[in-house]
Amino acid sequence: MLTLLTILSSIMLEFDPFEGIENIIAAGIGIFSLLLLALSITAYRKTRLKIIIYAMIIFALFGIQQLLDYMSNVYSSLDTPITDVTISGLTLAILVLFFLAIVRSKNI
Repeated sequence: MLTLLTILSSIMLEFDPFEGIENIIAAGIGIFSLLLLALSITAYRKTRLKIIIYAMIIFALFGIQQLLDYMSNVYSSLDTPITDVTISGLTLAILVLFFLAIVRSKNI
């Protein structure tokens, strides 16, 4: 009886009721970033504004970051310190590009 309780408690500890919701939200964020990337490319082709290039790069990096984060959550072999450093580096790059887009927009 004790063994059965031990097995049931270990199964309950492994069950994460929010994992499905988290995966749906992550997929939605990834799809939305790809949609924004496509809209940015279309806007750049129509207007040729150089500031839109920053938006294209930011949305592409954000999509890559989201994909990498999702893959590291799904596949434990990708959940390594180098993946965490890469995700943090992508976040830093996105923030720097946002800053450059704001600063350069006054010069363009």
